[in-house]
Amino acid sequence: MNTPRPLMEYLKQHGPSTIKDLMAHLGLSETAIRHQLGSLEKMGWLAREQRRAGKGRPATVYRLTQASEGLFPKRYPELLDAVLAEAERGGLLERLLDGVAASMATELGRKLEGLTGPARLEALLRHLDYGDMLATLEETPAGWELKAHNCLYHATGQRFEPVCNLLPQVITRATGLPAERPFCQRDGLRACHFWIGRA
Repeated sequence: MNTPRPLMEYLKQHGPSTIKDLMAHLGLSETAIRHQLGSLEKMGWLAREQRRAGKGRPATVYRLTQASEGLFPKRYPELLDAVLAEAERGGLLERLLDGVAASMATELGRKLEGLTGPARLEALLRHLDYGDMLATLEETPAGWELKAHNCLYHATGQRFEPVCNLLPQVITRATGLPAERPFCQRDGLRACHFWIGRA
């Protein structure tokens, strides 16, 4: 989607600004600035607030929201790969990911209190952005089969296979149900498959 990039970059660099500030620095008319601000506000990338500077009426200033951070380039994958590669070189990758799984499961476990069986499993998957996985969950005689058509860690899992075992570890730790990953997109399949047994 096209965004008014110069306006966003100005707000990112200079912080909350008035329409007059934006007009002066971007060389646009008030109508054009208001149109761009309105579009950004509708998308949730911009917020307005009142600021008082001395006497007189407070001025309306516009600022970027936290949601807009995703519109600016980030280097998270490169950093993650560098950290995992260093852990692998030091023989620490498995232990690092085990600790990550334990931390995730502990945090999620607090949100699952009072739930048991299938309800606990389904709640866990919702908290893990089940929808973003484009996943299906089917009950089988032995338990459940989870198919995730969108691997949330695809690029990282391709390089570091232990990352692919993170989800079954979290499932087991948070629900007490045995889970394993027999197949995944690393094998050229369209979906990652996880088997979850009954307690």
